[in-house]
Amino acid sequence: MAATYVAGYSVVQIGDAKLGGRPHHVRPLKRRPRHSQRSTTPVGALRLLLQPLDQLNEQLLQKLCDDSCPESQTLEFKRAIPGSAEKDKHEICKDVAALANTDGGDLVYGIEEHAGTAGAIQPITAEPADAAMRRIAQILDAGIEPRIQGIKMRHFDVGGGYALVLRVSASFDGPHCIRTNSSRRFVMRNGTSTTDMSFDQLRGAFDRTATLAERARHFIADRLQQIAVRKTTAPLMEGPQWIVHLVPVAGLAGRRTVDLRSIYSKAFTEFLGTDWGGGSRTFNLDGLLIHPSGKQNDGFYAYNHIFRTGALEGAQLGGETREVSPGVKKSIVWSLDMSKFFYVTVKQYLNSMKAWGFAGPAVLSVAILNVKGFELGTGNVFYRPNRTTADRPHLIPPELWIEDIDSISIDEAMRHLLDNLWQGFGAQSCLDFDEKTGTFAPRGGQ
Repeated sequence: MAATYVAGYSVVQIGDAKLGGRPHHVRPLKRRPRHSQRSTTPVGALRLLLQPLDQLNEQLLQKLCDDSCPESQTLEFKRAIPGSAEKDKHEICKDVAALANTDGGDLVYGIEEHAGTAGAIQPITAEPADAAMRRIAQILDAGIEPRIQGIKMRHFDVGGGYALVLRVSASFDGPHCIRTNSSRRFVMRNGTSTTDMSFDQLRGAFDRTATLAERARHFIADRLQQIAVRKTTAPLMEGPQWIVHLVPVAGLAGRRTVDLRSIYSKAFTEFLGTDWGGGSRTFNLDGLLIHPSGKQNDGFYAYNHIFRTGALEGAQLGGETREVSPGVKKSIVWSLDMSKFFYVTVKQYLNSMKAWGFAGPAVLSVAILNVKGFELGTGNVFYRPNRTTADRPHLIPPELWIEDIDSISIDEAMRHLLDNLWQGFGAQSCLDFDEKTGTFAPRGGQ
């Protein structure tokens, strides 16, 4: 699984409660180097760059050629795929590392370049497409360090052969260097050229990710504090509160945003809970709030909040105090519903981010707020009573650092996080994963 901790239990002051613990090592996250020049991406290039790879086709490439679409800082045309000579290997490693160290972009193989613009489609025929993609992947793995996460390749038919698009995301694990024997070279895109990085640019690149990681952690901590004391624009009903945050680093870096108007118009229904009985949406300064319909005098039962940076926040009431026998009340957190909420919400959030074009790293957080004195209800499976009650106001496990949104194993990640939450009640582990396979397998009832 491509995931490691960003940080452990950070000290978070929420109301009168203070939750703390030992810090974990924060993996260096690097700030994007400043460029002396920046090119404006042409409309034709944007048409290509904003397309999901599986929607690229010959008609789009022909349109780029007909319009003489210029190359840019994020787009370059190549007549042929790289060969097996060392100079060809060095060239593709240089092109890919430069894109990753700057803003990302596309290398389009199968278009002849004329004076810096798309000239004509030149079908590739020298090598089967699948073999070419395997060979290119091997060249990049051997020639660039550290390894660049999230590189994507796709080929599609054009008259008499195929074209191949190699898409590189802006990297937050760099700077990446070209490795040739004992030498190392750091490069970046500067307009349509590739240049060596200066000392100051290298220093900034090594620092940038730590800054973005801290921003993600502070954002999550601030939101948890506001939710716990019901100071958000959509306060939840009183009781235990299940909270999910997924924060893409590319959004914090200002490299990608979300089209909230499009989501408001039609896609908001994807974020309605199955048990809400309908819902609506409301714009606010932070982004778009999706919530159950109707007047909410005592607060919302649940909501999903889409921030302009692409960060996602999900919240839902997670328990109640009820009379279990005459004169006897119990405060219960619904464990099966809790597992389903966290798993389904995180899976949906990851899929949404990928559909919006986000790639690369993200920070994932789960928490249960206002839970002190509540018992974890586990149906027919019982633990000793003094081992099933939360001993603190808020259960906030360490955040999870996701190396690449596209490659995370959701079962492995969520099993780890849910085990942490269950252990906050004194249980050994979450009961909703198959012990042999590790896959999510929720209990049949509670």
